[in-house]
Amino acid sequence: MLKRLTAACLLSFAGLGAAAQLPDSADMSAGGEFRRRIDRHTSTKACRMLFVGTPLIVGGVVMQAYDSDFRRLRNGYSRSFRHDYDDWLQYAPAGAMVALKACGVRGRSSWGRMLVSDAFSAGLMAIGVNSLKYSCRVMRPDGSSRNSFPSGHTATAFMAATMLHKEYGHRSPWYSIGGYTVATITGVTRQLNNRHWMSDIMVGAGIGILATELGYFLADLIFKEKGLNVTETYSVYDRCRRPSFLGFSLGFSTVPGSYSPTPGCTCSSSRGRPSRCRAPGSQRPTGVSAAACRAPTCA
Repeated sequence: MLKRLTAACLLSFAGLGAAAQLPDSADMSAGGEFRRRIDRHTSTKACRMLFVGTPLIVGGVVMQAYDSDFRRLRNGYSRSFRHDYDDWLQYAPAGAMVALKACGVRGRSSWGRMLVSDAFSAGLMAIGVNSLKYSCRVMRPDGSSRNSFPSGHTATAFMAATMLHKEYGHRSPWYSIGGYTVATITGVTRQLNNRHWMSDIMVGAGIGILATELGYFLADLIFKEKGLNVTETYSVYDRCRRPSFLGFSLGFSTVPGSYSPTPGCTCSSSRGRPSRCRAPGSQRPTGVSAAACRAPTCA
């Protein structure tokens, strides 16, 4: 357990800089110094490379305490699940990326730059996965071998999905959604096949994403602007200038009658009339708002 925790933490926090400290009295208002500091750190390239893969790895390490619960859940509902489509599904996002490039769909990189980036990513992923597999020696759930942690299938699938995202995610979010959906199905299938623990799946996914981010970063250092068709594949949205029209509301409705929401307070409602709350001395007790006392009755 200690070896897995140490190795995974070293992988997840490699390359992280010092984090900003939250002051005791942070200005959380729009335009405050705290908000500007957070925006400055979250907009860096290092943060964008690490903010998805690192939580997956850390979450996978924490999830080890609940691996038996997920296995019990699997055995209770799908004990007889046996399918091997995950053996080829892990390569589907990479196949889609190559097919799009072969069909002439313009992506982020040229053929040469893309292949070098992918080669770096695959090498880093293989090193990370195999070094953990043969140093941690975790028994698989089915007891077949001691190379369960982390999941190589899941790491490969999320590596391929991140490649597809980086090459074509800027053209349409559906490329990214499709790739990561296939990768998630691959990981879940590995757990349903009783070949991996849930923590293996999460750490494998994080390693696959981090390896691809680092692989593309190394290729960018080598190629500079050569063979680069799109200089920026991250979309930045200003939530203040283009707000969402999706909203949520919370309310309640009652049938006509009398209710006591708090001791000493009685609320009554009838059809066609607003609800009324009365307390001893005609004063509203503490904890009952004026809005609650004037809430209209739903017809």
